[in-house]
Amino acid sequence: MNLPDALRRLTTLAAALLLCSCATRTPHAVIMAPLTAQVCWGDEFHANVTSPTGQMSQAACQTLGVQIDRDVQALAQPPTGAPRRYHAEVNITRYSEGNFFASSVLPGAGEIHVEGTVTLYQMPRRMPVGTFAISKHFIPVGLFAAFVKEYTISDAFAKGVAKTLCNVR
Repeated sequence: MNLPDALRRLTTLAAALLLCSCATRTPHAVIMAPLTAQVCWGDEFHANVTSPTGQMSQAACQTLGVQIDRDVQALAQPPTGAPRRYHAEVNITRYSEGNFFASSVLPGAGEIHVEGTVTLYQMPRRMPVGTFAISKHFIPVGLFAAFVKEYTISDAFAKGVAKTLCNVR
């Protein structure tokens, strides 16, 4: 292998890694009502994901809810007091799985998008303790579209929700 071939392969690898990092980057939330509480170790937490517009299937909503529950438990901070119960309502306002064929043929087409609003409630009184909007999108280009799937973007979306609820940055 000569030097130009090695450089070409290294450049291709670097470009692929850069695109992967864009797809998995955690989105930042836009706070609509300040969070007055955060989920900590020992707190009981459950996320309920709905898609009022019907863009996201019930199975995909349940899967995203499980992902958020898992990420919140993984990112929970040390307790600040007695354990509490929280319930998060996640309303998906925009959802698109993307299209491999469109993105491989026409750059910019086939966008993968998950957008929603999250309201955190303290239970059992169902008292709202904060609301925020969060959005994750990615535009796969060319053959790279074969490697970035909807669940990659959903994972990043779930992690963004969990980081916001646990006050992790």
